[in-house]
Amino acid sequence: MIIGVSELQKKISIFKNLSETVYIVDKKSKEVLATVLPKKKIEKESLTKSLGGIFQDHRPDKSYSSFEAMKKEAFDEEIREKYGK
Repeated sequence: MIIGVSELQKKISIFKNLSETVYIVDKKSKEVLATVLPKKKIEKESLTKSLGGIFQDHRPDKSYSSFEAMKKEAFDEEIREKYGK
């Protein structure tokens, strides 16, 4: 089920008897702002397990020898994006 923000404000009672996942969408930008899961679904399975599936197949691009090396590269990348160097 997909509803807009204005519909959500008018029909807040929709959440009392929720039986399926609701995606709250900004109609202008077509962007999903929030995902609301029914209480029954959360009670049946772990919230982490149900939402964590999106990153299940993700593999990191690089591996680092230390946290400091990872932090330094992230800082350098941020500086390059900010100042264009």
